Amino acid sequence: MYRLIAITGAGISKASNIPTFIEKGDLRDKLSREYFNKSPKKFYQALTEMKKAIDIAKPNDGHKALAEYNIPIITMNIDGLHGKAGSKNVLEVHGNLDFVYCRKCNIKYQFNQIFKEIVCEKCNEVLDTNVVLYGDSIRDYDKAIDLVLSSNRVLVIGTSFYTSTVNYLVSVAKSKQIPIDIINELAETEVRKYLEKKL
Repeated sequence: MYRLIAITGAGISKASNIPTFIEKGDLRDKLSREYFNKSPKKFYQALTEMKKAIDIAKPNDGHKALAEYNIPIITMNIDGLHGKAGSKNVLEVHGNLDFVYCRKCNIKYQFNQIFKEIVCEKCNEVLDTNVVLYGDSIRDYDKAIDLVLSSNRVLVIGTSFYTSTVNYLVSVAKSKQIPIDIINELAETEVRKYLEKKL
């Protein structure tokens, strides 16, 4: 059993200069399977803007504190900042921007491939993203549920509870009477204070 696990959303990365979906206007609408299928070029233009912001972002103290205390993490984020901060046990249930791939040929390309072209060099199929889009199945859902159930306490950080993913995971914890704490404001400083107090 883990004494504590964390579930993180966009709010923990705000202090790293990565805007939340609410701040990015219609970005949430563009991160859907329907939009990808209809307008792959526009989809990748939007994703490229995210990638540029993520590439220059650095973990803030909230990410670092979770890493230092070796807290297992389930994250909704695709920015990879938990890994950059040094966390080893991270479930990226919405994927990441490490690569794109061809579903037909099963070939992976570095994400930067889409700066050249958005189709597979071998078969000309539109490359798919490693990001879980609205309309897709959540990645590692069973592992995430198992992680929640193997904890004595759940800390939810920086989420608006908009996504069904975080809502379901929290409901799983509640159903087993696992205590839940929430930090939504000033996550970059409050996380460390919380950990120092609880652990």
